[in-house]
Amino acid sequence: MDPIEELASHLRGAWQPGDGPTQSLFNPATQEAIAVVRPARELANALAFARDVGGASLRALTRKQRGELLQSAAKVLHEHREELIELAVRNGGNTRSDAKFDIDGATGVLSAYAELAGTLGDSPWLVDGEAVSLTRSGKVKVQHVLVPRHGVAVHINAFNFPAWGMIGKAAVAWLAGMPVLSKPATSTCWVAHRIAAILLEGKLLPEGALQLLVGPVGDLLDHLGPQDVVAFTGSADTGAKIRGHANVLRHGVRINVEADSLNAVIIGSDVSPGTELFDLVVRDCVTEITQKAGQKCTATRRILVPEHLLEAVRIALVERLDDIAARTGNPADPQVRMGPLATDQQLHDGRNGVHVLTADARVVRGDTGRTVFMGAADAKGWFLEPILLEATSAAALEPRAGFHRREVFGPVATLLPYDGSFARAAQIVAAGGGSLVSTVYSDDRDISSRATLELGAFLGRLVIAGEKIAAASFSPGLVFPQAAHGGPGRAGSGEELGGVRALALYSQRTAVQAGAAQLAKFSETHAG
Repeated sequence: MDPIEELASHLRGAWQPGDGPTQSLFNPATQEAIAVVRPARELANALAFARDVGGASLRALTRKQRGELLQSAAKVLHEHREELIELAVRNGGNTRSDAKFDIDGATGVLSAYAELAGTLGDSPWLVDGEAVSLTRSGKVKVQHVLVPRHGVAVHINAFNFPAWGMIGKAAVAWLAGMPVLSKPATSTCWVAHRIAAILLEGKLLPEGALQLLVGPVGDLLDHLGPQDVVAFTGSADTGAKIRGHANVLRHGVRINVEADSLNAVIIGSDVSPGTELFDLVVRDCVTEITQKAGQKCTATRRILVPEHLLEAVRIALVERLDDIAARTGNPADPQVRMGPLATDQQLHDGRNGVHVLTADARVVRGDTGRTVFMGAADAKGWFLEPILLEATSAAALEPRAGFHRREVFGPVATLLPYDGSFARAAQIVAAGGGSLVSTVYSDDRDISSRATLELGAFLGRLVIAGEKIAAASFSPGLVFPQAAHGGPGRAGSGEELGGVRALALYSQRTAVQAGAAQLAKFSETHAG
């Protein structure tokens, strides 16, 4: 058995030993303890170090130089790709495919924002729109600009994407000119810890630009100030606690939350079995149910099916999910297609969540009590095979039904039959209270405008797929740096990524009011 490693935090410019009781990290396929962490100390000093040293260092760089920093980081992390994949398999229970999805997503965001940096000019601010005259003479104008905040970006990340979640946030903050204190979820933090070590030991970042806090969050929120930003990904309950924290409220700390999301798929009434579009529906749904064992904020949870297609869709999904269920197990086995959930708590919550859903839907494939899986010791590992449920048409319209209220964070989805009316389908989607992404599969020529008007208010991202682009379509759970990521209501009401829009989270929008001649130089820079 490999020795247990203690993972330290990197704060105030050095690796800091923890102090207090240990918390273990496990291999979720074997339940073997593989590392430990301890609480860190002097978090107020770590925040001050980021503001005073990291912030000043980043703001002293031009935007082009920050972009070069991001590209260098992408290159070196790609060089360590195999090492990071192995860690993700061992600590996250990821298959190699799922691990690559996480690691490559991280380097992809770095590269995308490095490229964006080259288009924004090197002014210390970003121009936001055109200067507007305040007087008839036009001698006095106002110009909105974005300038870097003089605080620290605190990133509290989820367990499911330790690489992409960490670097996706950090790339934007660094380009905007803000230092980062990254707090990964403890259960899967080894990948984030190794990423930090690679970047820090390679001296790719200015001093203080990146700090890593492993273990408990401690009293970190007590020491935040008015220039700081918190970007959180996780449960709605924890997001609410952060928003309602006394010190956060007192100082007006800027908060961005990405939380629960009951993402939906609408299969249009014009879709027919045997077509490329029907095949795309099945392929995408299976991917979104099983990729990362369903532990994705963008995973499909509700599948809206016209009643006349219900049997065909059910049969096709069950057949594909049966194949993956047969190859669910220890991802160290190359034949495995889906690994375990990340923790014993996630397995408990997943089983309990399926039980909640069965109050309004029946299980049509899957067994939450299964204990034997490929390459895993009997009753060892936190495995949940793919579960597909099906509701009645009447239940699908009930806003209090479990599938509209409870996100089961695992390989679980529910078929919701509807009468084929798009207005009815939109009503069902809206019952979820706000989602990160939902997808419409249809060749209806008017579907783009109609879906945007009827669904747009409830979604952060709307994907529309038709027969003509089926071969080129991406699975809807794939998040691109160029598209905004976030969603209203239940999804947290936050927004990340989206190209240059993402920089606004880490910037102050200031209206500069002055004479037209004095503002002339602002127009020479690129607009934000």
